[in-house]
Amino acid sequence: MEELDGDEVRVSSRGRFAERDIVQFVPFRDYIDRSGNQVLSMARLAKDVLAEIPDQLLSFMKSRGIEPRPPLPATSQIPSMATTNTTTTAGPKGRSVHA
Repeated sequence: MEELDGDEVRVSSRGRFAERDIVQFVPFRDYIDRSGNQVLSMARLAKDVLAEIPDQLLSFMKSRGIEPRPPLPATSQIPSMATTNTTTTAGPKGRSVHA
């Protein structure tokens, strides 16, 4: 595990070095909850295993020269329920039908 986890030293194979560290090892035994709370244990494990993903994604995007899209304008393009035009008519058996 220590050898494959590239936190300290970049991993190499056949003379080629890894561009990024994309492996995250955590000692599973540290996440076994002695009180039996498996949900809490698995939540802590997931949090730690997934912790490096944001940095890995940013590293990949930067290495490929991919820029983020500009932010959306402050006003929303999605119409709110208050401004939509709906017509209610009586349908079969007196149920309301929205058109």
